[in-house]
Amino acid sequence: MIVDLSNIYSGFSDKLRAITFYIALNKLKKNSSNVFYVYEKKTKECPFRFIDYCRIKKIKIIKLKKKRKSIINLNSYNTEITLKNVIKNNPFESIDNGSLYDEWKKSYKKIYPGTKINKKIKKIKLPKNFLGLHLRTTDRTLKFKNIFHIQFKDTIFNFQLEYFKKNIFKILEKETKIKNIYIASDSRNIRDFIIKILEKYNYKIFVNNSTYKNAFRKTSGEDFLIDFFSLQKGKLVLSTVGAGVTQSIFLMKKIEIINWNNQFNRFIFIRMFALFFIFLKSLKNLI
Repeated sequence: MIVDLSNIYSGFSDKLRAITFYIALNKLKKNSSNVFYVYEKKTKECPFRFIDYCRIKKIKIIKLKKKRKSIINLNSYNTEITLKNVIKNNPFESIDNGSLYDEWKKSYKKIYPGTKINKKIKKIKLPKNFLGLHLRTTDRTLKFKNIFHIQFKDTIFNFQLEYFKKNIFKILEKETKIKNIYIASDSRNIRDFIIKILEKYNYKIFVNNSTYKNAFRKTSGEDFLIDFFSLQKGKLVLSTVGAGVTQSIFLMKKIEIINWNNQFNRFIFIRMFALFFIFLKSLKNLI
């Protein structure tokens, strides 16, 4: 099967949605293939390639140097996992859209890390029972005065993030008794701040030695995917904002995901207003 990922200019999660759609389609079509010929480019939002770090169960990946025509035209705007996108992208009349939609979600379980990523995860020596703390902050944090410029559902305001940092022990204590924590963070300062607090309460912290530039993590394939696949090994994941990473983790492992930004807390009315405003903007774009 020819897999063309060159029109996915957004992040890794969107690439993963596209790849898993191909996997689902391949399983349901007649004469399924055990070889994927993949054409993929690095982008600004995702400056690394899936084919360099990940594998697909029972599928051999052959990297293409030149683009070849695919039966599916996937891009950054039509990969969200919805029945509408299934109907739009399904090229075979013989394949039922509902079955393809169900298989699309199941196909995430066939993604696994390559040898290099696996070796680095093993060096972290994660325990069997731990919580994953997913701190997405840099590109999803917004000042409240800019609320009318909000674009993403998975946005957190700066004062919410400050509250989360300073009250991390209370937040964790409410959700779980697990004392082993793996922290995945795009901000070294926030990560280190939280580590200092949790160590006072006898938490055992596990991290990947990510490369940071000006206190923010560089988006390298290795660092991102070490965090991504490490979080999957935990009992549950607590995330500041959720987003595509935690959705992918849930589809792969079905572990519990807690999106703190959507929890019923002191900021719930601000959250409801933000979501309502995004809804109004989407209506405006449709008119």
